[in-house]
Amino acid sequence: MRRSLTRSTAAAAAIALVSSLLGPASALADENRPPDRPDTATLTARGEACSTDKANPTLLNSTELTLSGRFSDPDPAATGVSQQIKAEFEWALEGSEEALGRSESAYIAQGPSAGPQSRSVTARDLPEKVLIGYRARAHDPQAAGEWSERCWIEISTAKPASPPTVTSEDYPSDNRFHGAPGRPGEFTFDGNGVDTAVAYYYSLDDRTCSTLAEPDTPGGSVTVTIVPRQDGPRTISARSVDAYGNSSECKAVYRFLVAPPADPVAHFTLDEGAGDTAADAMDPTRTAEAAGGIDWTRGRAGVQEWGYDYRLEGTAASTAGGALRTQASVVDTGGTFTVSAWLRLDDTGRDAVALSQDGEHVSGFRLGYDADEEAWYFAVPNGDDPAAAETRILSTASVRSGAWTQVTGMHDAETGELSLYVDGARQGVAEHDAPWTAEGAFVLGAGYGPEASNWPGAVDHVTVWDRTLYTEDTPATFSGRSEIWEWATRPVVPEGVWRLNETQGPTADDGSDHGLDATLHGDPATVWNGEMNQGTWETTARLDGSAYLSTEGPAVRTDTGFTASAWVRLDDTGRDAVFLSQSGGHTDGFALGYDASDEKWFFETAAQDASGATVSRVSSDSLASSAQWVHLTGTYDHVDGTLALYVDRVFQGSVERQGSWNADGPVLIGAGTGAEGVERHWTGGIGLAQVHQGVVLGDEVGRISMGYPPV
Repeated sequence: MRRSLTRSTAAAAAIALVSSLLGPASALADENRPPDRPDTATLTARGEACSTDKANPTLLNSTELTLSGRFSDPDPAATGVSQQIKAEFEWALEGSEEALGRSESAYIAQGPSAGPQSRSVTARDLPEKVLIGYRARAHDPQAAGEWSERCWIEISTAKPASPPTVTSEDYPSDNRFHGAPGRPGEFTFDGNGVDTAVAYYYSLDDRTCSTLAEPDTPGGSVTVTIVPRQDGPRTISARSVDAYGNSSECKAVYRFLVAPPADPVAHFTLDEGAGDTAADAMDPTRTAEAAGGIDWTRGRAGVQEWGYDYRLEGTAASTAGGALRTQASVVDTGGTFTVSAWLRLDDTGRDAVALSQDGEHVSGFRLGYDADEEAWYFAVPNGDDPAAAETRILSTASVRSGAWTQVTGMHDAETGELSLYVDGARQGVAEHDAPWTAEGAFVLGAGYGPEASNWPGAVDHVTVWDRTLYTEDTPATFSGRSEIWEWATRPVVPEGVWRLNETQGPTADDGSDHGLDATLHGDPATVWNGEMNQGTWETTARLDGSAYLSTEGPAVRTDTGFTASAWVRLDDTGRDAVFLSQSGGHTDGFALGYDASDEKWFFETAAQDASGATVSRVSSDSLASSAQWVHLTGTYDHVDGTLALYVDRVFQGSVERQGSWNADGPVLIGAGTGAEGVERHWTGGIGLAQVHQGVVLGDEVGRISMGYPPV
């Protein structure tokens, strides 16, 4: 009688047939070797590694598990013929030989050069809070391999009853304001009676509960440092997780109030412009009085009054012949403090002190210039003694004579660090372990002790805090940038505003207090009374490809942050053209214009003042439109070292600037500068051309497009 083949014998026969045809050796059943014993290091339950230690089982929180491992057979490597292999898993309670369940995977082919094969099964309806051991073995069509050692697991799906509690001495939950954005605080998490909690997950101001805090003992407490980034009400959400991975609900557990950044303790704007005293804008009872002869000069910036207009003719104190001194100290130099000022140095041949505070014998700190090193410095003596050593930081940035520079020194009493910033860029940091309090006068324009010479230049916008400034971008500032960035780029100052709405004559008036009227090189009869710009509702200048305007000198320093902008109408798309630039000796310090080859707007700077110098350029995303009015703005952020372009107030992108130098030539309206002189003349309309010292951002671009102050 003929017998039918079982599935296993049929599979074996098929494999034997293939082996006889393709393999170099026969694969008879009596030559088959069983699969290898699985290595427990490859076995997992729900992705968790195998534990062969009954006293330390793998803890899981689901009664349905994927059991996986890697399985191999020795025959393919020996015979050169592929072999079918599958996995079998079984699981049982501790102490029981009777399996709770068993499951097999499908077969998979293992080639001669292949390594162990991954196989998995699903185990369902597993019991909780009991010790379960699972094991695995491999099968080929003829034989089963040896069982692996058992892996031990324990399951619980019971979730912790409640999230942790939170307390903090730095930021107590007492409906009062504490700390400040960026100021770290310690927060202690406790199990809240859940003695099975092995971890707490928390988040600030959202419900992600994703940051881990681990107590030393289950249900115990753990203290972590959290840094709030915004002022006002803040909320910590948290959840507790037990050893099985079960989690309580993520919910709000702690609320506290963060105080806004502390205002300066003193701010001398120095906008008096006359007399021999300077008022402190933060304390109306405090003034700094002249010691020796002081004078007044055009400042780094004026101030903004209510409304839209700057109060022009902002002033600064000229301290070459004297200094300004308060009656008493302004800040505790033994604690945390920051001093900052806009400084103009006119004589680089000698050491000088710009800001200081008197001790009995020496200044408690000095912010000034070191002639030997040709560098800015911030120094703090180790004691009130002329012979005492001092901690000093020197700038790496070069010192520009006759130019306004923003210089800031900080002392962090908590870390013991001194730091120096020049124009928003960190120059260095030093450890200072001997703080002391200088209780004498705060001095603008001189020091006390060995370096008491007056500051040979001018001082403006002197500001003092009893804290450090934010050196990272933060929502606590108006711009969202760091405080160091804001003080180095703000206020944004109009240094040239040409509305170009003249009706006659050879010049265009400068609407800023800089007085840089622009001379017309062309026929007033054809240039003035151009088309109405519907952005500002003013008449504009109309240039024919040869006419342009130029100033007697530069408007801004192009080696520090600046903004250039204008309304333009492009009438000739067939050639390159520049509508606003500032000249160096051989090329443009910057240029805003149109590139005919790619039909896009651009903002560019040269890496150096040389013909053929490398050019850094940012171009518009879309093609330039012709025969219609467009507002373009280019900015250089010297802190980040980037150029940015806006078209009709929309940000187009930014690029890194290569090289930085100051173009001290005239502003050109309607042309650029090249090797042969004035070139790339503009054909079309131009209105409200402006150049600002400082970097505008976001909505400020819209303000300057309407002729308003940016800040």
